[in-house]
Amino acid sequence: MGSEALVLSHFSVRHADFRERLSAATDAGYSGIGLYVGEYERLRAAGRSDADLRAALDEYGQHITAFEALRGWASSGDGQEVYLRRSETVGRMVDAFGPPHHVQVVGPYHGDLDFAAERFASVCDRLAEFGTRGALEYFPQMSNIPNAFTAWEIVRRADRYNGGLCVDSWHHTRTGDTFEDLAHVPAERVFSVQFNDGPATPVDPDYRTDCMSYRLIPGEGDFDLVGFVRTLDAMGVDVPFEVEVISLDLDRISPAEAVRQMAEGTRAVLARARSGR
Repeated sequence: MGSEALVLSHFSVRHADFRERLSAATDAGYSGIGLYVGEYERLRAAGRSDADLRAALDEYGQHITAFEALRGWASSGDGQEVYLRRSETVGRMVDAFGPPHHVQVVGPYHGDLDFAAERFASVCDRLAEFGTRGALEYFPQMSNIPNAFTAWEIVRRADRYNGGLCVDSWHHTRTGDTFEDLAHVPAERVFSVQFNDGPATPVDPDYRTDCMSYRLIPGEGDFDLVGFVRTLDAMGVDVPFEVEVISLDLDRISPAEAVRQMAEGTRAVLARARSGR
C-alpha cells in the first residue's frame, strides 16, 4: 500500500468493538486498521480467540497493518517489564495476523541518546525476528523524544535497516518543527504517517489531555496539512496515511459515522495537496 491508501488508527474509534471497527473501516474504504497491543490483550482475556479475530478480518476483507504501541523499551524496573510483556504479545499477534507493515514505538527513554539508540536497536532486532519494522514516534512534553531531529538521531545511531520514524501531523505541528526539519529525514525511513488536524491554540494546557481529546478531522482545523502532505510527497515518502483523530466530540457519534467523516476529510485534504501534480 502506498500514500493513496488510508489506514484507520486504533485510537480514532478507541471505544468501538473490534467488528464494529472493521465494518466502519470497510464501509469508508480504508485499506487496513491499526490495533493497539493492549486492546489485543483485552480481547483475548475476554475470550476472543485468534481464530475468531481472523474470521472477522476475513469477513470484512481487512487486515491489521500497524500494531500500536511498544513503550518501556529504554526503561528499567516496571517499565522494562511492561515492554517485555508487550513484546511477547507482539509475537503472538504476528502469529495470529501475520507481520504488520510496522510496529509503533514510543518513548520516553532513560539515559543518553547512545543508550536510547542501543535499546532501539534491540527493539528492531526483535521485530526483525517477527518480520516487521519499528516506527519511532516523537512528541513534545509527553516524551524526551520531542522532535524529528531527536527521533532521527536515535534511529540513525541504532543503524538498523528496519528502524524508522512515525510522523504524526499533530505532534509535528505542536513541536514547532518546520517542514525543512522534517525533510532532513530520509524518505525511506519514514515508515508511518499519522494524519489529523487541530486548532492553532491548544484547548487544554495539558499536552496529553489535549492530544487525546481535541483532535479534529483533517480540513477542519488550523494545521497546514497541505504543506505537510506536499513536503512528504516531495521527499518521496510513499506509505499509507493512518487517520488518527482522537476526539471527544467524535466519541459521541456512531463509529461508522465518525470513521466516514474522517475518511472524507482526509481524502479532501490529500486531493487539495496533490492537485495539479
